[in-house]
Amino acid sequence: MEKAGDGMLIRIPLEKAEPAGDLIQLMEKIYYLSDRITNVSRDERGLTVEYDGMDGEEMAGRLDDLCASLSGRRKLPYRKLRDNRREGGAAGRAKAGAGASSFRERDSEKAKEALVLLEQALVKLLRSRARAHGAALRSYPAMMPESVLRKSGYIRNFPQNVYAVGEFRHQFDTMQEVRSRLRADVPLHNLLQPSGMYLQPCVCYHVYEERSGKRSGPSAGSGSGRLAAGTDTKAETETEGAVSSGPKLTLYSAYGLCFRHEHASRIDDSRLREFGMFEIVYIGGAQEVRDMRMKLLDDTWRLFGQLGLEGYVETASDPFFLPEDTDRRLFQLAAESKFELRFAPGGESASDYAVTSFNVCGDVLCKAFGITGEAEEYRDSGEAGEDGETGQTGKGAPLHSGCTAYGVDRWARALAETHGYEAGSWPQLIREHL
Repeated sequence: MEKAGDGMLIRIPLEKAEPAGDLIQLMEKIYYLSDRITNVSRDERGLTVEYDGMDGEEMAGRLDDLCASLSGRRKLPYRKLRDNRREGGAAGRAKAGAGASSFRERDSEKAKEALVLLEQALVKLLRSRARAHGAALRSYPAMMPESVLRKSGYIRNFPQNVYAVGEFRHQFDTMQEVRSRLRADVPLHNLLQPSGMYLQPCVCYHVYEERSGKRSGPSAGSGSGRLAAGTDTKAETETEGAVSSGPKLTLYSAYGLCFRHEHASRIDDSRLREFGMFEIVYIGGAQEVRDMRMKLLDDTWRLFGQLGLEGYVETASDPFFLPEDTDRRLFQLAAESKFELRFAPGGESASDYAVTSFNVCGDVLCKAFGITGEAEEYRDSGEAGEDGETGQTGKGAPLHSGCTAYGVDRWARALAETHGYEAGSWPQLIREHL
């Protein structure tokens, strides 16, 4: 441990960090030991933690405890499913030539307007492709009741990421006190009361709440529509894998602003506290859900290449931070329940970032929200047609679900980094949707 300006540097040697497992995952967990940790970096010798708190020895001990709690656990390798990176550096940028973006351009007026146009075009493009797959269109509010976050499990797994909405009481004395404090330049926060609402961390939970307690979905969600222009229609209309005769697949799509209280030290151009998310949710039989996940992965991978972007798809896991949740991350990797498409022009580095995730959730969310299939739909599928809570037959079992989530801001940034901020240099598919 050594002094560094107003703070200190705490070193974690490689021989102590490596037994704790995936170093990227370990680095993410370290940030949540204290909000006074300002940076975590790595080199060939190990990890360096920058800390501006007063209790350096205590923090060093907590870092040792974290590494010890994670060491000795089973490790699973990440598996790459797709990779279109080319040797020789950022080939995607080279394709754009002088049109590729530079750091100086990012804050320019042209860049700000270009990112707005790219976002609008991407939402239009993604909506048309979702519609072609048979997804019903939805628009949801940006706020979400606590009951939904509880049922989904989000507030249990990631409480540090939620934004609660406060409100002032509808009464004269509160209104007068607000004005009095404004005149005196006094903080207002302790006049706020909880509203029971939260800013949505993702869009998909609204779909489950809409379907809560229902057994049948919208007729639009057949998942068998024709594909948007620019895709391989024959390949996309053929479902991969075995097809069961179980519950019919229904799809929904929605775009909205999402909010996550990320650690201040982790905020950058690709990790924001407010960002646009386009999601496609699919609900039905287990095999149908997995088939749709792969269909959307293939469709998205083709789109990624058509737009001149470079990167790869690999197995991934959600960022569980508490040590006792490590086994859940390993289960996700082993079951391959989460894939990520990562933008990585010309190579793999710490600056790579995920632009889309492809998730299958089993029956966990449908069970939590009481979404079941009709009993007769299970007749020939081999899936249980029994209520998991009561054991009664004839009611249908909880359905399975999946979600493909596109980080629209990240797609826009990837396009700008690859092709620049001049609309004339953007791929034709994007220009067609401006």
